[in-house]
Amino acid sequence: MPVSTPSFTVRPATIDDIPVVLDNLIDNSLEDLLRYKINPVLSLALDMENSKAYLALTQDNEPAALFGFESDCFWMHMCRGMEEHPVAFMKFAKRWFKSHAPKFLWNQTGIEYTQAIKMAKFFGFKILRVFPSTLTNTYLVEMANVWTS
Repeated sequence: MPVSTPSFTVRPATIDDIPVVLDNLIDNSLEDLLRYKINPVLSLALDMENSKAYLALTQDNEPAALFGFESDCFWMHMCRGMEEHPVAFMKFAKRWFKSHAPKFLWNQTGIEYTQAIKMAKFFGFKILRVFPSTLTNTYLVEMANVWTS
């Protein structure tokens, strides 16, 4: 009996999505948010206000990820819906980015977030450099992607 691939949808994010996203953030996403910002609600609101923000939802209408494009920077807060179907989400997200993302994107993430680095590589990002962060006393990985098609 074949198992169907779960479907995902993407829509523009709204302020009303913040409580649901915060309740569903995966642990390291929440830790990262708390490490850099004092108030996670205001931090997500600021991310959404300063960028073109989207919410990816599972077929059960649960959040998979909150992400956005701020100028030429890409950011993402991963949710539990992504963990339930990681391979299906990665394939869906890669197709979605190729059709919606700007031609050039960059991102920085903590070196300890190997999951996010692997995902960025899957999306076609290349690692540019690793450098120390004065904010967190850890190292950051800077990545970029240029779509040619």
